[in-house]
Amino acid sequence: MNLSQKISVLSFVVSQVVIVLSYMISVSYGHVEACFPYIQGCLNVTDAGIYSPEGYVFRGGMITACAFFIVWWGISHQWLKMQLTDHNTKIRIMSAMGVIATLGLIVATAVLIPDRKAIAWTPHVIGAMLFFTVTFAAQALMTYLVYRPELKGVLSKKSRIVKLIIVKIQAIMILVFLYLELADGSETIRSAIEWWLTLLIALYFLSTTWDWKNYTLNSSIKNASK
Repeated sequence: MNLSQKISVLSFVVSQVVIVLSYMISVSYGHVEACFPYIQGCLNVTDAGIYSPEGYVFRGGMITACAFFIVWWGISHQWLKMQLTDHNTKIRIMSAMGVIATLGLIVATAVLIPDRKAIAWTPHVIGAMLFFTVTFAAQALMTYLVYRPELKGVLSKKSRIVKLIIVKIQAIMILVFLYLELADGSETIRSAIEWWLTLLIALYFLSTTWDWKNYTLNSSIKNASK
């Protein structure tokens, strides 16, 4: 497995392990109830990482995951530039949106401190919404790009189909979430959607493990210096 693939895997593993581990610690200390949040929606992702000690795991781990996300978007930018010479503007927009969304998550995570009453909820909510919606837009644009004819022989059919399915499910979930938010609908469903969106975004990162099998960071750096 090359370095690019490792970044893809780490983007998935670090983010998901941190979330699940924080939740397990939170349950063990009695801070939240034990359930299956993906189905029952008993709490949102944020609630799994507020209190101490799980909050330290959540904040440190998610900010670390964000570092991998930013590198992932950088690799995606260079990789697509090598494949699609006529789509540079779209590629730049895609990677810029991905980085901006990740910065939103960093802000949303950084303001979570153990005392719930002291949390700056406005920047947290804005940062979290920015992450979910703008990451979706960036991944949707990347999916459009990987379906260009120039990449037909580069990517496997499996890889492109998985990306398309992930983006479509994200779109449906975001629309449902926004409708429930505006209508003050079921908080349980909204919480479950948060858990699924974090998983789907991470799965999209993981899907490039197939695409980057024969790609190395060294080649992109050399090309960029020419």
